Amino acid sequence: MKKESFEKKLNTIEEIVEILDKGELSLEQMLEKFELGVKLAEECRLFLDKAEQKVIEIANSGKEQ
Repeated sequence: MKKESFEKKLNTIEEIVEILDKGELSLEQMLEKFELGVKLAEECRLFLDKAEQKVIEIANSGKEQ
């Protein structure tokens, strides 16, 4: 299974927020969407944490030279 890009996950989260804001789903469907949104948000946070660490490493390696 191909990994979704950060941007795709972020777009999906935005779509979920719009759907939940409409309030047209059943409670069970809303909970499923919410659960997916939380999962995707955590994956995005982990990606950003790794990106931040990489930026720090690159910045630090420039200082050592």
